[in-house]
Formats: sequence, C-alpha cells, structure tokens
Amino acid sequence: MTAPEIHNTGGPAAVQTHGLVRRVSEGGVEREILRGVDLRLERGEFVALLGRSGSGKSTLLNLLGGLDAPDEGEIWIDDQRVDTLDETARTVLRRRRIGFVFQAFNLVPTLTVLENVLLPLELDGRADRAARARARELLVDVGLGDRADSFPDRLSGGEQQRVAVARALAGEPALVLADEPTGNLDHETGNGVLDLLERLVRERGVTLLVVTHSAEAAGRADRALEMDDGRLVGG
Repeated sequence: MTAPEIHNTGGPAAVQTHGLVRRVSEGGVEREILRGVDLRLERGEFVALLGRSGSGKSTLLNLLGGLDAPDEGEIWIDDQRVDTLDETARTVLRRRRIGFVFQAFNLVPTLTVLENVLLPLELDGRADRAARARARELLVDVGLGDRADSFPDRLSGGEQQRVAVARALAGEPALVLADEPTGNLDHETGNGVLDLLERLVRERGVTLLVVTHSAEAAGRADRALEMDDGRLVGG
C-alpha cells in the first residue's frame, strides 16, 4: 500500500512531546528510563518505533497513552496538554481519543467478541445503538462478522488480535498505540494483522505508533524511529 503524503500545516501535531524524562527507583537507586525525549507525530502518520528491550519504548507508549505521567517534560495530544491532567482526566482522554493494541491481546475471557470491542465505550457510557452498529461493522472489517457472539478462547491468536484491533478503533480515536502487536503471532499471521491495522487506520486518517522489533514491520511505516538507552534517534 502506498503511504499518503503527510503535510505539516504548521498547526498542532497529533502528538508532540518536549523533554520527556521518566525515572524509576530500583533497589534504592534511581534510574532514568527516558532521557529528554522530543517527538512529533503528524495527523494520519504511521510511525514505527524500534529499539532493544529495555530501551524505553513501552515506557514512552505508556506516557503517550496517559497510563503513566512523566517526571519532567510535556505531552500534547492535538492541542491538549496531557502530562498535567490528573488520573481521572487521563482516563477520560484514553477512552475518547486513544486506542491501544497490546502484544498479549488483553481480551476479557468472560465477554463475547462484540462485548470486548464495546468495552471501552461501555466504560465511557457511550455504548449506544450507533456504537453497537459501528462495532459490528468493525468486526466485519476485520473478518470476524460471524464471531460476534463467540468467546475469546474459541478464537485463534490471530483472530484475538483482530478483535483487539477492532476494539482499539471502536471509539473512533485520533491516535492508536500498538505495543508489539504481532509479538505473539507467527510470521504469516502477524503480517495479516499488520495489513489489517494499517489499512483501517489509513482509511480513517488515524495516527498510528507501533512499537516493534521487526524491521519488516517498520518498513511499512511512513518513517521509523529508534529508542537507544532512553533517547530517541532517527526519523
């Protein structure tokens, strides 16, 4: 698929960070996981984030997604500053503007496929008739229209990840964060999930940031960045 051109109009980026620092204490010793990260993602851009284990990739995703707060620096999603929000406000932001796809799928085993897709909207009080119709359409888009009433344990790993992709897009987010989304899949199945994820976000003009160890996956992106010992390089 040919990547669309990304135009920087001078307006607010989809995502922008300034001087992000994240520290943790290990055995009484403080360690910096992120060391002044500056990042800009344009609207509709697909960016891959590479790097060795422990380089800070997942930590950066957690900060961008409002799952954690930085020790220093700023995070902006569109024109809203995120790092100054309290936990409740960050939760609302996640539910309404950000979709997540995780390596481990993170489906709820006691909920059906459709209920899993609708879960973020249920938690946000937005699971109305229109949302349910949109969730069913997404399941058709990911090739699982006939599995809406199935439970996750009846699905293959690739099918479960496709459900997770549908769930990430159900709330019509502006930003999707994917953390090693093919890490638990074989090569062919993983490529199929990447094909699907890329197609769906391209069609919707969604900004996509994918953490991956795969150079092949990174080759699909508009550009690739690399984390090295808590610093962002490349671009």
